[in-house]
Amino acid sequence: MAPSYFNVLTTNRSEGQIWSGMAFVSALLLYATLSGPFPSAPGVVEVIIACLLALFVTLPTGIVVMSGGFTIYQKYEIVPMWLHLGFFLSLWWGLFNGGIVHAWHVTDIVRDLIPCVYMFVPLLLLPAMQRSRWNWAQLFPWLLSIVGVILSIRFFYVVQISPLDIGKMSYFDNFLYLAYDPSVTFAAIFLPIMAIHTWKSSSLMHWISSLMMLAGGFMALASLMAIAQRAPVGLSVLSFFVYFLLISWKSVKKILLFLIIMACISYLAQDLITSSYQLLMNKQETYGMNGKADEFIAVLQDTSRSVHALLFGIGWGGLFYDPTYGEEVSFTHSAVTFFLLKGGVLGLTIFLLYLIWIFSKLFRSLSMERLPYILAATVPVMIGLLFQPSFKTLTYGMIIAFLCLMDQKSLTRSSKA
Repeated sequence: MAPSYFNVLTTNRSEGQIWSGMAFVSALLLYATLSGPFPSAPGVVEVIIACLLALFVTLPTGIVVMSGGFTIYQKYEIVPMWLHLGFFLSLWWGLFNGGIVHAWHVTDIVRDLIPCVYMFVPLLLLPAMQRSRWNWAQLFPWLLSIVGVILSIRFFYVVQISPLDIGKMSYFDNFLYLAYDPSVTFAAIFLPIMAIHTWKSSSLMHWISSLMMLAGGFMALASLMAIAQRAPVGLSVLSFFVYFLLISWKSVKKILLFLIIMACISYLAQDLITSSYQLLMNKQETYGMNGKADEFIAVLQDTSRSVHALLFGIGWGGLFYDPTYGEEVSFTHSAVTFFLLKGGVLGLTIFLLYLIWIFSKLFRSLSMERLPYILAATVPVMIGLLFQPSFKTLTYGMIIAFLCLMDQKSLTRSSKA
């Protein structure tokens, strides 16, 4: 009999491996409850999160990876040597370029180093997950979804509204940016789709779990609609449509369940949907691309000023004049322009090859059973690549790490209904 998707741990594990796994889970839950996507002044909570993650990765592994101990991946056979070399070059050459060549401010350098490590965090996590006897391929999506739902609940608590108030205006959570976290978009897509994907009409437990997933998914999607996030909401709806098309030939019962859910939502939340849609359209008419085209042109101008800047960028910590804000800033609204600005053609090439490696491996193992995972993980990654600075968050790197795990057989077994 196929194992239930609630069975997230493997057997025969040591006590040390249990504690290291618990440290990783605790770090993400602490992030969801007490920290956030863009902490303006990292404090004790962020230090504890970093320590818990270091406990999971282990300090020796972290040192080996960061210092270029390339033989570690020959042992685990999970990451190609060229990718580790690319990360090593991006990290340390960017640090040399920004700290020595351009002498940027230390604070700005650290602010750039953190998102670089976040985006390449699979290189640190995958060896630890390989050593662990926890079934991370099966646990990870549920953990990310819980993080997204908790952040959504915190958002509604901070702005002092309920999900039924969405559509009236665009709300703001006092610079916490809780609903901007990639895990919120992940939960908004993954939970509703899995509510149908894992549903069994003959099982009361599956009915209950599906209702809980729908509630969590609605909470996450409602928070995105409350801040009128066009790309996440639009791509979430597109994901639901893609999933519906692809299951339409496979399961009549699930098609009926999907249609019933959509009909109930349309009837009960008609005013919310209509007002939210109008709010999104008004924002589109008012802001358009929100200055992203001008920002891209500004990055091109900065990197084309010299051969060195074109090839190697301005280094970690580099500032540039962003016409979107009318001042010098250290970040851009997309990972693509970020790596082009900071690492030049070399840095951008390394990053794009990294993404090609991930997605080529992913789509080679594409199947209907993996579809909910692929849709939920791909959308927030694409948003960070092109539309928002969400690539600077911890959970963005976690979602990329989950993409690297999705070729494991245990993931497919966990979702079979």
